[in-house]
Amino acid sequence: MKRLLYLILLLVVSCSSISQLPRPEIQSEILSSKLNSNGIAAINPNYKKSYFRLLPYLFFNESGTFNEIQGDFYNVKFNVNSNLNIMPGFWSDYGNYQNSLIVLIAMSGSSTLPIKDTPISVESSKHGVFEKKKLIGNSQINKSQQRVLFVKKLELENPFDILNKINDDVITVKIGGQVYTFLNPEIKLD
Repeated sequence: MKRLLYLILLLVVSCSSISQLPRPEIQSEILSSKLNSNGIAAINPNYKKSYFRLLPYLFFNESGTFNEIQGDFYNVKFNVNSNLNIMPGFWSDYGNYQNSLIVLIAMSGSSTLPIKDTPISVESSKHGVFEKKKLIGNSQINKSQQRVLFVKKLELENPFDILNKINDDVITVKIGGQVYTFLNPEIKLD
C-alpha cells in the first residue's frame, strides 16, 4: 500500500512540475506565400499547431523536386519518372518511439521505381545519423508502399527542451543519388 501511495505522489509531483515550467515563446508561423517565395514548403499553413507533441520539418525545395503535399507526407520527384513520399519531424510519441526525430519514406501511388533495394541514409546536422527501425502501423500498407522508417532518439530535460534541440537543425535524406533537405520549423527568414 505504501508503494502505491508513493507512486501516486511521485506522479502528481512530476506532472505538477512540468505544468510549472515556463512555456517558451514560439515564433509565429511563417506565411505559406513567404515560405514558398524562399523555396520552402510546409506540411500545412498551421504547421505549429501540434507543438510540443509534433514538430514537422519544412521541405527546402532547392532542386525543384517538390510535387505536392499528400496527407502527412511531402511528395517529391525521385529520379526521372517516379515520386516518393517523405515525412520528417519530431514526435513526442510515435508508436514505440518517444521523443524522437522520425523520417518515414514511402512509395506514393505514382511511384514507378521500388525503394526496397535503394541505398537510403538520413542525418541530422545537430544529432547525427538516424537508425533504420522497425515499422509500426498497418503491415499491408507498409509492405505495398515499401515504407522505410528512420529514427533518432533525443534526450530531453522537459517537453519544451525540444525547441533547443531542433534550433538550427537540418535533416538530410539521401535516396540513391537524390538529396532532400528538411529545415526545422523554427527557422527565421529575413
